[in-house]
Amino acid sequence: TGPPKKEPEINAWFGTEDRGGYGRHFGPVYSVKRNPFNPKFFLSVGDWCCKMWMEELKGPMLQTPYYPSFLTAAAWSPTRPGVFFLCRQDGKMDVWDYYYRMNEVSLSQKISDASLSSLSVQAGGSLAAVGDADGTITLMQLCDGLTKMAPNEKNLLGSMFDREFKREKNLEAIKKLAGNKKEDAEGGKGREPVAIDQNEYQAREKSFFADVGMTGDDLGTRIGG
Repeated sequence: TGPPKKEPEINAWFGTEDRGGYGRHFGPVYSVKRNPFNPKFFLSVGDWCCKMWMEELKGPMLQTPYYPSFLTAAAWSPTRPGVFFLCRQDGKMDVWDYYYRMNEVSLSQKISDASLSSLSVQAGGSLAAVGDADGTITLMQLCDGLTKMAPNEKNLLGSMFDREFKREKNLEAIKKLAGNKKEDAEGGKGREPVAIDQNEYQAREKSFFADVGMTGDDLGTRIGG
């Protein structure tokens, strides 16, 4: 194979307000990983949280609560579509399992007294190697509950991600509509931050949860916006 015929092109930016995005991290992004079962969804790690993104959205559709320490690395499970691993600066590794619950960590394990710096999960999903700031690598054996997929898990997680995508698209539509109304009222001058019409937001949210058979309390994870 020869050299590339042209340089890679930038396709999109995510999280940058000056390019129509929102919800950026408040510091360096240390890891970006695509979901191996649903590649259009990807997660990012930076500052004190992990955020979930989708290619067609310029802002995060989900994020974890803020941690007491910085997050430094992340990895998806190659065998469970809703399981991902997060490394922390305080030496702990957290495991999230969105198939069972989205509002709290499934497992938190102290790995090292030093800051964790890297993470790699074996293709079979049963082994995870974690590196730390002191130069040590810890190999972990994961239990069957974190490696074996439940029946129909892939389809259920795909539907859950799609629901969150539609919810965030509704919010974007409300923001855009409110922005257009404000520009019309001001003659198109200025671009001040736009407030969401709360009545319209609540009506759309109620309709959304009714469509998917949920109450809204099912999701304890903070919704990005």
